[in-house]
Amino acid sequence: MTSGKNGKQMGDVYLQRAQAWKACIESTGKAHEYSYAGRVKRTEVARECGFSRSVCVQNKGVKALLECCDREWFGTEPTDKTVSNTENQAQNCSQAVSSDSDKLIARVTKLESENKALRKQLSRYRELEQVIHEGMVGFEVKP
Repeated sequence: MTSGKNGKQMGDVYLQRAQAWKACIESTGKAHEYSYAGRVKRTEVARECGFSRSVCVQNKGVKALLECCDREWFGTEPTDKTVSNTENQAQNCSQAVSSDSDKLIARVTKLESENKALRKQLSRYRELEQVIHEGMVGFEVKP
């Protein structure tokens, strides 16, 4: 039955099965039978829909549908560890950017100061060069 279909097509089939399962459970009012720790039993859903449990985690559509069931039926939010990991990574990244920003500001200030000193020195050399070319006493300009 599944031969000849690619992964995307199979994912769509699995999502359709999960949607049909949800509609059936809602129409019979048996959602409480699938509750475990305030969440839908993923293993039971997978068994009844005819796919492996990994589909409940890897298929974004099925995963979102089951999280929706968790919220609607049991009032629980998804316990996805990646959400907290993402928040931690964002906070760490923000701190790193702030630290890098401070370092860059210090570096820019130092470079601006150095640039100012070099411009002053260049200006002095240009003045000396002009005096030499105009023929300062003691210097002869040879062609």
